[in-house]
Amino acid sequence: MEILYHDIKTSSGQPADVVISALQKFVRRGQTENAAWAAYELYLTGEELTEYLWKRLMVISVEDVGLGQPLAPAVIESLWNISRQMPRECSDYALLFIHAVRYLCTCRKERGSSLLSSVVKRRIRDGEHAALPDYIFDMHTIEGQERGRQIEHFLEESATVIPAAELGPEAAAWQAGLAEELVRRMKEETE
Repeated sequence: MEILYHDIKTSSGQPADVVISALQKFVRRGQTENAAWAAYELYLTGEELTEYLWKRLMVISVEDVGLGQPLAPAVIESLWNISRQMPRECSDYALLFIHAVRYLCTCRKERGSSLLSSVVKRRIRDGEHAALPDYIFDMHTIEGQERGRQIEHFLEESATVIPAAELGPEAAAWQAGLAEELVRRMKEETE
């Protein structure tokens, strides 16, 4: 694994890789003031580490917050986009990354995406493959077409969603009506 920025000292003389690591660990534990210190250290060190700070916050929003707050990446990206509309030297600039840090520190956290990504990467590297169940071979694949699968199979098998949202009987009836109409219209297209 490559260690980034180990050769750069922050404005107070800390190794940048250590401050970057501290930022992430402080956010993981919800230690807001310590995380704000680490973010500010990176910002004061210069433009390159300010950009890296934003990249790290975006990764943290997925790696450490994950499904604990699924909208976290959108919030961080929005704050980053706002920051790009003002000079880095502007007195209000720091408010944006500090707000991002505070937000991430208060989010519920879980690391499932990080763990799953690491395991799947290694499974593929080691030659393991996912089992391919029958329902994936639908009208959208050559094998499914060779099996004669059409829109009915797709709607009954391949379009199944789990877990399904509970939208009530009216929504279920409406969707069933749309599915029937789709089957009818697609059959008319092939006649």
